[in-house]
This record gives sequence, C-alpha cells and structure tokens, in this order.
Amino acid sequence: MKSSDRFYIFNSRIATHVLFWLFYYVLFGLIWVGDKGYVASFYLEFILLPIRILAVYITIYFLLPQFLLKKKYAHFLVGYGITLLVGGFMQRVFIHFFYEELLLNDTSSGLFSIMMWVRAIVLINTTVLFVLGVKLFQLWSMERDKNKALENDILEIRANRKTHRVSIQEILYVEGLGNYVTYHLADDSKITSYGSIKGALQQLPNNFRRVHKSYIVNKEHIKSYDAMSIDIQDRTIPRGKSVSDKILMP
Repeated sequence: MKSSDRFYIFNSRIATHVLFWLFYYVLFGLIWVGDKGYVASFYLEFILLPIRILAVYITIYFLLPQFLLKKKYAHFLVGYGITLLVGGFMQRVFIHFFYEELLLNDTSSGLFSIMMWVRAIVLINTTVLFVLGVKLFQLWSMERDKNKALENDILEIRANRKTHRVSIQEILYVEGLGNYVTYHLADDSKITSYGSIKGALQQLPNNFRRVHKSYIVNKEHIKSYDAMSIDIQDRTIPRGKSVSDKILMP
C-alpha cells in the first residue's frame, strides 16, 4: 500500500471525496437551519455546494502545486484571493436568484450587498482553508515517510504478494507501462509493481530524474547520452525532447 492510501477510505480517493462532501452537505444543511425550515436549508446548501467544491479543488490541485509548494507565495496569494472573490460573487448570485428570489420571493437584501458578499467569501474561505490544511498535513506525512525510508537507503517495493527491500543505489532506472512500473537493478534483475511512474518518482531521492514519459533514471549510473537516448550500463533508454543536459548532470 502506498503511503498516501492510508488517508483515503477504502484506499479510494474518489470514495473519500464523495463521502466527505456528502458529510459536509448534511452537516451544514443541519447547522444553517433557520426559521425557513430544513427544506430551505438543504436546498440552499445544494445550490452552493458546487461553488465551494470548485474553490477547494482549484486551491489544492492548482494553486497548491503550482505556486505554494514551489514557494511562489505572492502568486499563490493572488490566485487564492481571486478564487475567493470570484467564488464569493458566484455564491452571492446563486443565493439571490435561486434562493431569495426563486424560493423565498424576497430580494430586499439586494444582489450586490457588500455584507452578504463578504459573508459568502468568509464561508468559502473557511471550507477551503480546512481542506487545504488536511492536504498539507497529508503531503507532510508522505514526505516524512519518504525520508524515513531513505534514511537506510532502502526502498520497499510491493510485488507478487511480497515486499522487496531494495538498495536505492542498486536501481538503474524505472520503466512505466500502463498501471505498472518495473525497477531495473544493477544485477540485471527487475521487479514489477503496481503503480504509476509519477508515484515511483515521488518515492525516490533527487538523483533520480524523469527523462521520458515512461522512464526514470538514476543519474549516478549514466554512462553516456545524446539528444535521443541515454546509456546505463549495457542498456539504452529513450530520452524526452524536453529533457535538458543539466537534468542529467551529477
């Protein structure tokens, strides 16, 4: 099991996300019940949920990896601010037209009420910050597990119902094919495990670099290379066109 799987119910990211949003919907539907009753409360949460989901996923799957994790803090803050402003405006529009006007027949608060817009932004911000905190904790935990595994220079690979303990320096390169990756070792043996080439790279130290959509190489074992290929011991693997010489240098 990958280190990230323990964060997901039934080891499924999709199932975990679906259950989280269902719980979120029911919880806030109950929390915000007012004098309009349960139907109005759950209806309101139903029409607003897509906006909050969109704001959350823009943050954790775009702003987080593209800016925050790359220490581009100003870009992250600008993007985050735009996400909140747009999300707050969309939420205010939905509330006005699909709740106040359609269900309650009450437009006294006005479409562009500043206080209502600020309230919408605060609610979206609370949801996004909570999920972002959980995501950051997950990434921190995964990085901690990775560092622990690397302390002894050993990588554990699950294959054929066994856990293989392999010295990282003995790995020449990793080859990806569909939902499987093959670790090619210095003694000419190989281990094939279920997983992705991206997931394999996340478990390896910095001397391993992805040089092709299907290959990761251990730079310490590179004998020679040209614009099209890389030689590792007596084997030749393809090189991606976008891979610079700098990436291959020790």
